[in-house]
Amino acid sequence: MLTIPFYPNTKDDTHCVQACLKSILKFYFPKKDYSFAYLDKVSAHKKSKGTWHSAFFLFLVKNGFEVINIEDFDYKKFSKYGENFLKKNWPEEMFLTQKKFSDLKNEQKLAGKLVQNKKVILKMRTSTLHDIRLLFKKGYILLSVVNPYVLEKTKGYISHLVVITGLSKKTITFHDPGLPPLKNRKTSLKLFLRAMRYPSKESANLIAVKKN
Repeated sequence: MLTIPFYPNTKDDTHCVQACLKSILKFYFPKKDYSFAYLDKVSAHKKSKGTWHSAFFLFLVKNGFEVINIEDFDYKKFSKYGENFLKKNWPEEMFLTQKKFSDLKNEQKLAGKLVQNKKVILKMRTSTLHDIRLLFKKGYILLSVVNPYVLEKTKGYISHLVVITGLSKKTITFHDPGLPPLKNRKTSLKLFLRAMRYPSKESANLIAVKKN
């Protein structure tokens, strides 16, 4: 188990990324406090919208962090073709949800900046349980994108970010910013992996962060 500070999502339920980022920064810089307003700015958050990862990856490497992103997603093609690329390559449910809750034009621009930054390691493949175990053992703080509906064993899709805090042979523990917020939430690895892989296996996205 890692003792990582926990922060809940805000009342508007669109700040899971910022809550996770706040946890990472507090872990490495315990004497500093980062407001949600500041984290909104560095992560390119927009009111009532979800947050993609490009901006906060760039923020972290700029501040001396190592960032590894394992995801079967071509940021280069997205930066070139935008919404048309997403529509062609994503399941319809995923595409329509992201279109509704994202500023795709801005994310396209940020993706262009991301692929030009060689400090962010982009591994374009599906993330696996082996990745989780290996990188956790190496001392990285791990963040994973999950579908919370799967964790609740109900139908639906939305993208949600959590921070992994512990692993065993059959279970995983993680900070879930919510809503509702759940500190050190524990579930089976089998269910967690299913939540990572919905609506498709290619959805599995693991992020590893470490301060250099």
